Amino acid sequence: MPRKVQVLLVLLAVITLLRIITAVETGETKDWIGAALYVAFIYGLMAGSEGTRSILRFFAGAGVVISLIALVMFAASGMMVGGFGLFVVAATVLGLGVAGFMYWCLGQEDVIQWIVARKLRDAAE
Repeated sequence: MPRKVQVLLVLLAVITLLRIITAVETGETKDWIGAALYVAFIYGLMAGSEGTRSILRFFAGAGVVISLIALVMFAASGMMVGGFGLFVVAATVLGLGVAGFMYWCLGQEDVIQWIVARKLRDAAE
């Protein structure tokens, strides 16, 4: 498994944990569904699913675009001054970084080859 996939799996595990904590606190069905989706994404990526890679890469690309738009809108609003403004900017930049890394990682040739090899190895067994 390439090192970048290991880092991606750690990031997905942290996001999943945060989703589970949110679901436990709110008790809302949508939060539990979100947590379950992240568990499915982790399982699919570890299993070598090309479909999971494609879905994650699509959502990561959308996340990059949305984060960039949010940063531009927030900067244009002039609300970046103060503690809350800096918190929102930091959270948006963190989201941009995670989405950007995910998009880059899942598009790398060695990651694609690893997924194909993993799927072929599992099919041969």
